[in-house]
Amino acid sequence: MSLSSAVLAALGGAAGSGLLAADAAAQVTARRDDDDAPPPLLVVPSNAAPPILLAGHSSHRSHASHSSHRSHYSSSGGGSWSSPSSDSPAVADPPARREPPPPPPRPARVALVAYPGGRIFVDDKPMGHDATATLTLHPGSHAIRIVNRFLGEHTATIEVADGQTGTIPIHW
Repeated sequence: MSLSSAVLAALGGAAGSGLLAADAAAQVTARRDDDDAPPPLLVVPSNAAPPILLAGHSSHRSHASHSSHRSHYSSSGGGSWSSPSSDSPAVADPPARREPPPPPPRPARVALVAYPGGRIFVDDKPMGHDATATLTLHPGSHAIRIVNRFLGEHTATIEVADGQTGTIPIHW
């Protein structure tokens, strides 16, 4: 009696005992004696439990290269029973979708005009006399200082908005 005949006979006896699901199908590949292939693999699929592997072989090409499957096979290379390991890594949930980060703030492009005139400083940096060219400032607060040699010094704080453009008059 060949190996496949013996396995199918054993499966026929197991079906009546309730060890196999009624809808289970068995597949055995035929092996010729002159083949150098590993022993055949018999898989009995079932909806109730993971598949049981018969005559597993450590050199089984379709799974031996995957490290997560190496524990499924015995290292003896014989006809021992083995089943999927319970210590295999769990499948992680897909990462939660993250909201894209907000766009970076756009700089403000403004010009300053001082009334009455004087030398204009923005954040302690000289920027012009009486008026400035168009300045590129980050959104937020900026310290303004105006120095007039006849009238003295004036300080103020301005708030520029994200993407603001135009002229900002400073009356003192």
